[in-house]
Amino acid sequence: MKDIRSTRYSCVSMLVFGTLFLIPPAIAQPAVQIKGSDTLIYLGQRVASIYQGGPNSLLQIQGGGPPQTISPNQIAQWEGKSRGESGADVIFPIGVQTIVIYVNRANPVRELTLAQVRKIFLGQITNWKEFGGTDSRILLYAGESSTGTLVYFQEGLLRDEEPYPFVGKSNTKDLLDEIAQHPDAIGYGSLASNPDVRPISIKVGPASLAIEPTRDNIRSRQYPITRYIYWAVSSKANASAMTLCHWVLSASGQLVIESVGFEPLLPSDRAAGLSKLDGAAARVLPVSANR
Repeated sequence: MKDIRSTRYSCVSMLVFGTLFLIPPAIAQPAVQIKGSDTLIYLGQRVASIYQGGPNSLLQIQGGGPPQTISPNQIAQWEGKSRGESGADVIFPIGVQTIVIYVNRANPVRELTLAQVRKIFLGQITNWKEFGGTDSRILLYAGESSTGTLVYFQEGLLRDEEPYPFVGKSNTKDLLDEIAQHPDAIGYGSLASNPDVRPISIKVGPASLAIEPTRDNIRSRQYPITRYIYWAVSSKANASAMTLCHWVLSASGQLVIESVGFEPLLPSDRAAGLSKLDGAAARVLPVSANR
């Protein structure tokens, strides 16, 4: 009996010991970390909640700015200009951020220059008659605080000057509902629609062509108030990070981009990003990386 128990114990020990070496190496990989601008934390959270990369697709989302040096399990994200990150050999856009200016449909003003928009929201012009509208006070509104629109507007259009007092709304839908109730209102947010509200066409300068904020004009960045959202990875990124980068450029990933108030990329921009990833990949990606 003693020999039988000893034999059974040895078999169980060998089975457990052997099983440890059968665990796939991917399980030991660190979680993929998406680190970048504080204004993009919500985007990262949405990606993490929807992305389905299998049991090893644990994601960590961090703000505080992009990492100075990108490790193999990290993805850096930011909005604005493309820039070189240390260890980031693959930099590509994943979406387009835009600011659309809205007025009540009854307002006769249909286009403004960037300088005029700036003067309105700095309180330097306060009456619609300055633009050929009615002799009435301009009411200021703003929306989409969760996706960095307020920061983008203040940095890009107001040049970091403090805006004139305005009424803030948490999302573009509420913003448009409010503008629909006030004929003298003007506000800004992401691309949306309301039958009682009209988007303003924007001119870079007095002699420039006014560009309407249509979906195509925004995605192609012909509309002047746009900028890319960027991701960056190292060419030595692990398989999990590379697979996630492929996914965010897929149809499913682009729907997530759109769901948080950004615009998806043009097909040509998506193809260019995938080409960069394929050219820099250190290993063959799993077939589950849906494109």
